Amino acid sequence: MKLSKVQISTVFIYLAVVGFLLSGRDRLEAQESTFPFTDAFTDPGVWDRPDFIAAWHPRKAAAKITHKTWPNAPVIFGRRPHYLSGHFINDRLESITVLFLDSGTHFGYVSRDKVAVTEKMNRKKFQALHADTAEKVLAGLEKLTGSRGRPATLGLTPMLKQETLLFTSGKLTARYFSIPEQLVKVTFYRDEKKASSFLMDPSLVDQKRRDRIKQFSQNMHESNNGDRLLDNIPLFPQGDRAYCGVSALSMSMQYLGLNLDTEDYAAAAGIRYGSTKGSKIREVYEAAGREADMRLSRSTKFDFRKVKTVLDAGLPVIVWRRWAKERDYVHTTFAARFAKDPSVVLPKADMNDRATWPDKKAYSHASVITGYNAKRGEVIFTESWGEEARNRRMRFEEMEGTVYYTFYPKL
Repeated sequence: MKLSKVQISTVFIYLAVVGFLLSGRDRLEAQESTFPFTDAFTDPGVWDRPDFIAAWHPRKAAAKITHKTWPNAPVIFGRRPHYLSGHFINDRLESITVLFLDSGTHFGYVSRDKVAVTEKMNRKKFQALHADTAEKVLAGLEKLTGSRGRPATLGLTPMLKQETLLFTSGKLTARYFSIPEQLVKVTFYRDEKKASSFLMDPSLVDQKRRDRIKQFSQNMHESNNGDRLLDNIPLFPQGDRAYCGVSALSMSMQYLGLNLDTEDYAAAAGIRYGSTKGSKIREVYEAAGREADMRLSRSTKFDFRKVKTVLDAGLPVIVWRRWAKERDYVHTTFAARFAKDPSVVLPKADMNDRATWPDKKAYSHASVITGYNAKRGEVIFTESWGEEARNRRMRFEEMEGTVYYTFYPKL
């Protein structure tokens, strides 16, 4: 039987979504593992359907920008990806990313003393996995779209510049990234201009920097208890990955208008085989600031006055600090108590309390400063662990005593 072009296209779309590995599985298993909207990768109209929006894993977030994930990633293009993530702005789905392979997600967190052994034992196998995944995904895209894609170069700074392929996928534009030993992903966009740029709004390139900064000041709000808070910073969970630094960067930079994912920064920094050893995260911070025309200054101290000034301008601050499980428990339990009773206060930063703070031998961790309460002497910070870790509190003395790098967007 000879199929028409329309019929052939429909078959390719179906195969692209349910994957090419359905043979040998019973129908029930196929239904359970299949993304149930077969035209979601070609028709943006599907993205606006209430049943499609409701199918995404819910995230309680007040932020303008949120990421929601598909609970169980289906087989797509012959591969079961790490996850599907939907990028929402003001509750409108703007793009869908299929992360087929990511080094950090694949290996999880690996301590620095074990990274050499991990790489030695897995390098060839992971290289082969990456090559095979990239080949299958690219072939699937070509079949889905009926084209070989068109090359495009994204980014201005050498560290973040990426070569990509853009595909016209029905009424959508698909962007394909493949970085050896790092990641393979495809993002579907409503707007071809956004697919061709790292900027959230490509028109921002023509806007003067000072005019952009003025707009952010409108996002700082003060509550009755004296909290001054940026409540619309996006939150992207790092998961079981050594990605706190790049997750904090992604959260802050997407708020500032640069649309790169955590995995993109991880790849640029060279976070490989589950470890940050030998990576260039500080350099990636500098590159991201330049890319967004929002340069980040770096200080080895935490200056509460300067932090307040930057936050009042509507800009987030990133800190790298020393972290300990025991001290994190104090902040976690206090957050739960404060939610029930806003009159409770943190322990005073006396000698007994200071003795429990993490020292230079402790783990390193990155957090995003989202606000402060001058009357209570508190810094409000958000962790890249999930919405439950949004807007925690710490006395400014403890933040000052445990931070070893502070990154400020320049005013």
